[in-house]
Amino acid sequence: MKTIYASAITTGVILGLLFTGLLFFSWQLGIDQMVAFHKYYALLPLVFLAVLGAAYWVQHRNNWSIDWKLVIRFAFLSYILFEIFYAIANYLLFDIVDPSAYLRMVDTLNKEDVERLRAGNAPKEKIEELIKMGEYAKQPITWIQRLVGIGQNLILDFIKSFLIGFIIKQVKR
Repeated sequence: MKTIYASAITTGVILGLLFTGLLFFSWQLGIDQMVAFHKYYALLPLVFLAVLGAAYWVQHRNNWSIDWKLVIRFAFLSYILFEIFYAIANYLLFDIVDPSAYLRMVDTLNKEDVERLRAGNAPKEKIEELIKMGEYAKQPITWIQRLVGIGQNLILDFIKSFLIGFIIKQVKR
C-alpha cells in the first residue's frame, strides 16, 4: 500500500515539475510559444494519459491485485500533487516573475480568436462580444477566483481518477 502511494506521489511530482519546466521554458521562448504551450496543454490529455499509464504500471507491477478503489486514490493523489505544482508555477510566473505575461497572453489569444472569426466571416456583433470578453479577462485574478479554479480542477480530476480506475478495472478482466 505504501508503494502505491509513493508511486502516486512520484507521478504527481514528476508531472508537476514537467509542467513547471515546460511553462517557464515556453515563456523564455516568447509569448507566441507560451500561448502555443497553453493551447496544447488544454487540448491534449497528456496528464490524463500519464496518470493512466502510471496506474497501469502500478497495477501490472502488483500482479493486478490492487482494488480499483485504490487505483482511484492513486490517480487522485497524483492529480492533487500535479494541481499544487500547476497553481504554484502559474502564480510564480504570472504574479512574481513576469506579471505582464498574463496580459500579453490574453491579448495574443484574443487577437488570434478575432482573426479566426473574421476569416470565418462571423457577424460583427460576435467579434465585438469576443473583444469585450478579452478585455474582461485582463482584469487581475483574485485569490477567490484562484481557489474556485483549483476546486473546479479537483472536481474534474476526481472524475478523471474515477475514469482511470474504471479503465484499469476493465483491463484487469
